[in-house]
Amino acid sequence: MEIATLPFLRLLQLADSALPIGSAAHSYGLESMTVEEHLTVAQLEDFLRIYLAENGVLESTFCRLGYRLAELTDSTQYMEQWVQLNTRLSAYKTARESRTASATLGRRLLQLVASLEDAAQLYQALASAKREHTDNHYSIAFGLVGAILRVDEDVVVLAYLQQSLTGLISACQRLLPLGQNQASGMLWHLKSSLIEIAEQSERASEHPDELMLFTPLLDIGSMSHPLLDTRLFIS
Repeated sequence: MEIATLPFLRLLQLADSALPIGSAAHSYGLESMTVEEHLTVAQLEDFLRIYLAENGVLESTFCRLGYRLAELTDSTQYMEQWVQLNTRLSAYKTARESRTASATLGRRLLQLVASLEDAAQLYQALASAKREHTDNHYSIAFGLVGAILRVDEDVVVLAYLQQSLTGLISACQRLLPLGQNQASGMLWHLKSSLIEIAEQSERASEHPDELMLFTPLLDIGSMSHPLLDTRLFIS
């Protein structure tokens, strides 16, 4: 596929962990799992592969659905569907901390890009969510921003999955005795899984009502996170 250079470079910037929206402050329950010794370095690569097969499909499917909202030309319809899509994803996130983390990052991403790009859809998304007291989830916001930048949908989804995996591995480097070379190896080995997840999300996006999620250990870890004696992360 042909990639427009400037939009692609801008997408890479937005997918960087150094983007000032606070993504490095969240572990999505991983901190509790490591403290309670439910996750070790030896288990990590297999755990991440399973995590991607479950949560990664869900999030990347909603990333695609967010991307496709940019095609709507009726602003009223667009804002209604934005609220509906985010409300639906909130329902999948049973753990308050992870749900709040996703909503915070999504809102900050929209606000940041709105300060860089003159795009009415970004302001409309923020305004409609605020009016309806709805979240702006990160995966959906990332998809919308990718569409506004006019980057290919598959590229946007892969970029989202890549930065998600990078963020999880980075969190584990602060929580576990995981060296840089070992972390890089995991990220390298899991690239094929990212492609498979992206392909699955394409199929899932045609029947979003059939999506399911089962991540009890992570959900419990996220819920118990506020009870930890010391914490490195917000979630």
